[in-house]
Amino acid sequence: MKYFLIIFFVILNSSCASLSTAYDGLRTAYDDLLNNNSNPETIEYEAVILPELSSKPILVEDINIQLIDSLDEKNNLNIPVELISYRPGPYTIGVGDKLLIYVYGETERLSAVVAFGKAINPIYEKYVRDDGTIFYPNAGVLNVDGKTVEEVRKDLTSKLSAVLKNPQIDVSITEYNSQKIIVSGVFESPGSYFIETVPKTLAQVVSSAKPFIDTGGVSNQGDLTSLKLTRDGSIYDIDYEYLSRNSQLLNNIYLKNGDVIHLSDSSLLNVFVLGEAQEPKSIRLNRKSLPLSNVLGQAKGLDNAYSKNSSVYIFRPSDADSQPRIFRIDMTSPSGYLLADKFKVNSRDIVYIGTKNVTNWSRIFRQLVPITNVITSANSIWMY
Repeated sequence: MKYFLIIFFVILNSSCASLSTAYDGLRTAYDDLLNNNSNPETIEYEAVILPELSSKPILVEDINIQLIDSLDEKNNLNIPVELISYRPGPYTIGVGDKLLIYVYGETERLSAVVAFGKAINPIYEKYVRDDGTIFYPNAGVLNVDGKTVEEVRKDLTSKLSAVLKNPQIDVSITEYNSQKIIVSGVFESPGSYFIETVPKTLAQVVSSAKPFIDTGGVSNQGDLTSLKLTRDGSIYDIDYEYLSRNSQLLNNIYLKNGDVIHLSDSSLLNVFVLGEAQEPKSIRLNRKSLPLSNVLGQAKGLDNAYSKNSSVYIFRPSDADSQPRIFRIDMTSPSGYLLADKFKVNSRDIVYIGTKNVTNWSRIFRQLVPITNVITSANSIWMY
């Protein structure tokens, strides 16, 4: 017969109402486990109550391969279909663009300028006026706004056929001023990037804006794990760093007039290693996550004289569903180190290494709550 074992850490003075809420949360989780066809004879369920972070108890989840797989599945990058499927059409002329018009052939009847007794084919450069028109001799005022180069060429050919026999006309754009992309944030070259005849991709514009800045020996100040693309009132959060390493999708995201690209500062991309590490520290990330083994390695590993290797906690203030989570890993066996190499630690996670002979973990969580609140507050301030 199945039964449900609840191990409860209550780290703050809880009222009856709080305990009632906690029980309801545990009951719901238990029902979820059963509905998901979980069939162990004994289900161990550890939780902490942190009213500052969540109205429901927070599970203490033991890290295993199933948990790692489920987290990796949630973190899969789903680029919105509308970004990938957008394909720009031919460039259309707009206000401020500069056109070069060259007419070949008979020029005498075009009020041609005569120099040294020879007729010169008229070459005109015209800016598109505020009303979307240009003026061309013997063709008059032409509305070119929203038209392609080929459409303007045909219009001119039709107009000039009245004064020229079989006119040969070439139209091209020498300055692109009407359509632009705005690049802001931590780039070396922010500003306006104008759309031209050849469409621009996200990768091209970001590369041209140079996000890798060297400031006092510290490079890559921009948070490429969370590049913001604003289009038609929607904001898309793109892990540019991951995509540039693992796919060609960035070359398939074409930009359009009015797009805004923003790169935030990366100063908050840190993992905090606390407790009985050889070198407790804040570790700066240059990507969204790092293996736990890498993080522990940068902290010089666990302090074997004082650490409780079976109790390494990862405190995550906010997951993909904006919920706090607590993970635990046992580093007393080789399997723990293998799992640590697969488990990904995210920015603003807190890795806490427990102390030997200390069983009152409520004190640990009580100490971590203020740190978590500071991190969460800083995150909300710096969100774009």
